[in-house]
Amino acid sequence: MELLAVPSLVIVLALWVVHSVFLNRRLLQSQNRYQQFFNDSPVAHIVIDKNHRIIEWNETAEIIFGWEREQAIGEEIIDFLVPQFDKAHVYTILKKASADGLSHSKNYNVTRHYKEIFCEWRNRLLEGTDGEMLCMAQDITVSQKILDDLHKRSTALEGAGDAIFYTDEKGFIEFANRSFFFLNISDPDTVYGNHIGTFLFEDRLTFSTLKSQFNAEQTWRGRITKSFEGKSKVLSVSITAIYHRSRLVSYIANLHDITVLSSHVDALTYRAQYDALTGTLNRTAMNDRLSQALFRAQRNGNKIALYFIDLNDFKQINDQYGHEAGDILLRSIGQNLQACLRNTDTVCRYGGDEFIVIIEDIKGENHLDTILETIQTAICEPINIENETIIYPHASIGMALYPDDAVDEENLIRAADISMYTAKKEKYLSVPAPIRDADNRNR
Repeated sequence: MELLAVPSLVIVLALWVVHSVFLNRRLLQSQNRYQQFFNDSPVAHIVIDKNHRIIEWNETAEIIFGWEREQAIGEEIIDFLVPQFDKAHVYTILKKASADGLSHSKNYNVTRHYKEIFCEWRNRLLEGTDGEMLCMAQDITVSQKILDDLHKRSTALEGAGDAIFYTDEKGFIEFANRSFFFLNISDPDTVYGNHIGTFLFEDRLTFSTLKSQFNAEQTWRGRITKSFEGKSKVLSVSITAIYHRSRLVSYIANLHDITVLSSHVDALTYRAQYDALTGTLNRTAMNDRLSQALFRAQRNGNKIALYFIDLNDFKQINDQYGHEAGDILLRSIGQNLQACLRNTDTVCRYGGDEFIVIIEDIKGENHLDTILETIQTAICEPINIENETIIYPHASIGMALYPDDAVDEENLIRAADISMYTAKKEKYLSVPAPIRDADNRNR
């Protein structure tokens, strides 16, 4: 038995030795894997003792903070990495990890080269140790700056004086700032989810057509009128298409209320182009209109008729009934001429008691006769002065035809003026009867 016991003991010892060697090899492999993971992790791994002194420092910590392992070991982590203004905060976070086993924070840190960075930390108490703690850090300076910039832009967008909204890639509204709702151009509950085309232009097809007018910066600018709850507002609008890597991601619309400005501009434009008394075109605007008409006629081979109208006995009306009666007469004739002619025809108060009518695309002699008859009827319409006196206006009318009588503006007007004076002279020679009658019904 004793002889058998010795070999058995040798075998057991040999197996134990082999097993120990195997376990040690496995342990060494595990340690190597842990060390490789510890060093190669994209996150800074720092192990501190219960006094917050550094006892482990991986390669990523070297990259993030700039100190090598030998320089960091033994340093108190708060004094080593945390700026003065954030020390109390970090101390509280580490104390929480010691008590609860885990804590998180985002705080400022200082690198070896005194550069201030912003890091996200996760601190875990290591079990089975005397208060040791694993502190894991990521440098989020860049991402935090992006978030800060986004916050600034969002704040600026929200506080902008102009109304702004943006859409998704399909054009459906996702966000509108405070100034947008101050415009009061729609029901706030129906803005989000509404399509930009339907919202601004009442029709998505209109917006689809409009996209062809975007400039090189992918921006369209224009003016629209938006009505809500019975009130209309004129808006200056710019729409910009936002692309990322050649893919449309959003539309941004900027709206500015120019209702008052537009009304003022329209009023100034009206004053610059129209006669204040009669509402007909003034001489300057008529000259521009005539120039354009002659250009079209020359290009298309059409004829233009220009009628020169001079009211008869206008001075007598002013002298007998006052200048206010003369103003009423001029205003009424201007309105009557505009009412009886087409919107495309031009009626101008040329000066004093003279009017000019321009008719484009003349079809022939019958057309000219019809126009002359229409003008005469409009001028001879009885006019009531202060509900007491009725005036029956008359006028002398001359006509010149392009290109038969003249081919430029000045000569065409001169030809019509000469024709008018010829008509006036012939009328006075052949018709001695007055061309203006007044009837005072109260007498």
